[in-house]
Parts: sequence; structure tokens; C-alpha cells
Amino acid sequence: MSYERPFAGLRIVDLSQGVAGPYCAMLAAQYGAEVIKVEPPEGDWIRGIGRRIGDHSPIALAVNRGKRSIVVDLKTPDGPGVVQRLAAGADVFIESFRPGVAKRLGLGYEVLKAGNPSLLYLSVSGFGQSGPYAGRQLTDTVAQAFTGLMSINVGNDGIPHRHGLILVDLVTALHAYQTLATALHARREGGIGRHIDVNLMQSAAAFQAVKIAIHALEGARNDAPNAPAGTYQVKDGQIVVTLVKEEQFRRLAEVLGLPQLAGDPRYASFASRREHIDSLRPVLEEAFMTATAAEWQARFEAASVLAQPIYDYDDWLADPHIQAVGAAPLLEQAGVGRIPVPQIPGVEPVADGDPRVQTPGLGSDGRQVLEALGLAAEEIARLARSGAVRLPGESRGADAA
Repeated sequence: MSYERPFAGLRIVDLSQGVAGPYCAMLAAQYGAEVIKVEPPEGDWIRGIGRRIGDHSPIALAVNRGKRSIVVDLKTPDGPGVVQRLAAGADVFIESFRPGVAKRLGLGYEVLKAGNPSLLYLSVSGFGQSGPYAGRQLTDTVAQAFTGLMSINVGNDGIPHRHGLILVDLVTALHAYQTLATALHARREGGIGRHIDVNLMQSAAAFQAVKIAIHALEGARNDAPNAPAGTYQVKDGQIVVTLVKEEQFRRLAEVLGLPQLAGDPRYASFASRREHIDSLRPVLEEAFMTATAAEWQARFEAASVLAQPIYDYDDWLADPHIQAVGAAPLLEQAGVGRIPVPQIPGVEPVADGDPRVQTPGLGSDGRQVLEALGLAAEEIARLARSGAVRLPGESRGADAA
């Protein structure tokens, strides 16, 4: 064990699909865990979302790095048994079925615990394992609407919008990972396992704890409490400005050439500026249009005002700081080419040739995974003929023959 590979020797069976469960397992792989991704014959559905390059989609590449893949058909008589054997030698099992489906397949917690009492069994679902909505499907977009997140993201058109990032899925993945890492720490003395329930609804709500507290104490206001923070149009684009201390408004006004604003009693505090934002903002907007984003950024930085031109991803990747610290190196992905891979905070940096960079092809490691279970060549061939597993290099027809 080391700081760079604290999970070396840890084995995770990842039966989850989509983003939340797979991203959680990917994080563990970056810390040295062996992650075996178990997929149906058609593959994890996320492989088909967006532009597909071979077995991969952009999202699948991002959430499945560092894993090995085996194809198991759980609809065949022998399929669940293969996964049970994998789970018997695992430390962690991750699934993302709707509640009750894993149990129906013979892969519920009680069944797997009987064969592996120390197993940490992580379920990632939409609404959790109980309650009136437990059986309902919940996607990232629907979760943003359900938990109030869209209600605080109202556009200039007056319509609530979903956040463009797959935000709820990723937040759920981070909650799942921290819960799993904590459970692994608690189990370190050889304790028994447990069933861990992490769901999108609760993760999205926990992520919004600050906003929910503000709503409970201040009502349904969605405007910024640190007025006049926000986005402003400039000569060549947009810039965002934020304030965290009262004196920053005085500096902002001076940089904009409007020092008289700091002495106006209507704008004397965050609270009063919030109340009079309709008269203040147009004056600021007119001033911002007199210079470019780069010019404003330089002036604000000199005055210790927090501001940043709004980047797109090309701007961010080309930024000299990003280049200097290697925040997103271009790394070779087999069958895809070189793509930017943002480094994960706290993880040892990855480089070309590092197995943590690679995303497995569909079922690409099936034979090796089965051999590691101790299955003889004859048994592996039988499972392939029955359709329970799909081995790399063999067609669907050959498997079923």
C-alpha cells in the first residue's frame, strides 16, 4: 500500500452502467484498485450515447478508465453464476439496477454476502431502495428538475434550464466514492461487509444543502446574495465578476470609473444592493461594454477584484496555466487517438502507457478474467457456447454455436 496506490490489491466488480456507478469505480481504479466491469452483450448503454468510435463514446471513455471488461449475459442460465463467482473473490460489488432487479437475478446482497461475508455491496439508484418512488427511473435531467436544481438556474428567457454538465450523476458518483472509501476504512480490520445505498435524488439534495438552507431562511429568492455579482457583456464576449467582501464593491466601482456608486446609500451593502439591483445593474452593464474581457481582467486583478472572462473548453485547454501544470495532457486512447484527460485531484498524474488511462473495449478482458477465477479452458469454452459469456475475437454466432 502507498499514497499513490492505496487501493492496490482491492478488487471491485462493477456491474453498474451509465455515469454515477461507473465513475465511482473509475476513481477507485485510479487509486490502484482492480476493477472488473461486467457488461451485457450489447454493452453498457453509455457506450452508445454521443459519437461512437469503435466500442467507445466520449462519456464512456471518461467514466471507465483503468478497468477491465467482461461480457456476461445475465439472461442465460449460467450468466448470474459467473458474476457470483466474481463477487465471491471481490472486496466491492457495485450495481445500478432498479431496486429488486439484482435480487431477482440472483445477485442481491443477501445472496452475495452468503458467499463473501466481508463484501461491500454498493447500490446506486434513482430514488433509493425504499419509499413510494423506489421503482421509478431517474435520470440526471429528471433529477435536476425533481430536486429544485433547475428552479435556481433560470435563463434570461425566464425558463428554468438543466445544467449542461451531467451534474447529478457526477455528484452521485463522488458521494458514492466517499461513502465507499469510508466503508473500506471501517472494514480494514477484517470486519463484515454491508449494503451501501447511494441514490441520485439524495445526492443532488445534499449537493444543494447551502441553497436549501438559504431558501428555508430567506424564502424563494434566487438572486445572488452578493450583488452585483454576475455575468456582464463586454466588447468581445462575457466576463463574470464576484464579490466576497464589502470593500470589493468600492474597488469594482473605481475600476469601472464609477466611484460615486460606492457612496450611494442604495448600494451601501450586499443587502441594499440586492434590493436595488434593478437600478444598479444597467449602470454597470454600460460601463462594462467600454473594454474587452482581457482588459477588464487585468484591471480587476490589479485591484484585487475577482473576475474571469468566460472560457469555453478550447480557451481552458490553451490557457498558459493549464499548459504549465499539465492539468489535461493529451494522452493516447487505444482505438480512438489522443484526447485531453483532466488529471484527477489527489491522484498521481497519469501519462501515456499508464493502464489507468485506458478504457477497455467491450468484453476485451473476458478470457483473462475467467482464467483468473481458476476456470479451466473447457469450462470457459462451455460458458461461451452457452452464450453466458462473450469472449474477445469471437462473433455472436460462434459463441452461441
